[in-house]
Amino acid sequence: MNFGKLFGKKSKSKSTQNFNDNEKFDTNANTSTQPKEKRSIRESIHSEAILNIYPVDSSNLVTASQDRTLVLYDFVNHRIRRRWIGHEHDVVKVLYGSLVQLVVSASRDRTIRLWNTNSDSPVQTLLGHELVVTAIDFNPENSVLVSGSRDNKVMFWDIKTGQTLKTIMIGRNLVTDVKWSHDGTFIVQTGEDKEVKVFDARSMTQAVSFPKKQYIQTSCDISYDNQYVVSNFILPIYLKCSLFFVNLLMSTSNGFNNSGSEISLWDIRQRKLLTEFYGHRATVNSGHFVDQTASMIISCSNDGRAILWNVQKNSMASELEVDNSTPLTSINVMNTQNFATGGLNGKLSIIQQHNRQLQLIDQI
Repeated sequence: MNFGKLFGKKSKSKSTQNFNDNEKFDTNANTSTQPKEKRSIRESIHSEAILNIYPVDSSNLVTASQDRTLVLYDFVNHRIRRRWIGHEHDVVKVLYGSLVQLVVSASRDRTIRLWNTNSDSPVQTLLGHELVVTAIDFNPENSVLVSGSRDNKVMFWDIKTGQTLKTIMIGRNLVTDVKWSHDGTFIVQTGEDKEVKVFDARSMTQAVSFPKKQYIQTSCDISYDNQYVVSNFILPIYLKCSLFFVNLLMSTSNGFNNSGSEISLWDIRQRKLLTEFYGHRATVNSGHFVDQTASMIISCSNDGRAILWNVQKNSMASELEVDNSTPLTSINVMNTQNFATGGLNGKLSIIQQHNRQLQLIDQI
């Protein structure tokens, strides 16, 4: 395979839209995410665990829950914009496509559903997986969806027609997460087989696998432009130099009793492990690069903590026990200053970082 073509450059679109009180987009809406003081604790927006969170714009996010619903929530004005009901089991993952204005949900009921932001009913239901659907992501044009499941399948879907474009079956590949690169050329997938895999998006075939880890890999993320300049990075001696370019991928790990629970940083081109971040005491359920420079990583864990990592120093910048050690199931980046995380108790927490120090500013 031609890696020069596989890792080409093309920007992945970002949403600049906001919802007003009538559930339509309003680009002039208030997008301030800097509350003057910590908000009082209010009733949860879900009755059971929040399993996934995805940003819609600078003031709205979508949550997926074990209570079988997904919610569009305005975390600035503290309003539920819409609650979607229809799945027959836990909603495991959720996604928003800004170019098509569709919310996508994946469920333990083995279906993927597409929802219009202005309607209560799904516009389409995708059928094909035989077990719980555990992972979904869009290509940059929002025209193709990739999904993964515990049925060992990675599937590609045409969003307009709802038809399956391709199904890849890999033995023992119980998928935990998928991410489409921002340039659209490749897809990264983590699984319970402890591997990180890369797929060529053009041919929809597996390209490479990374060396197997000791523990299940629970989630993954790709640096925004697929490239990163590393200066004075703490690495194994054979990788040390004052300045070099790498394509960065991160994956998070299962673990318990202070064993495992690491975040791994990979060089995508050379399929090498660059370094590992240790600090969580239990399974790391979710992690993301914070900004386009990939200088920081935010993660959350079953140990109840959110941790902000300094990538260049290979160290923990700040940690926060969010809700009395309640396990945290998902975290995502709203913007470089604000993060949202969900807990097993159904609470949504908004975290802010100032000078790389984390603080809880709201909890619903």
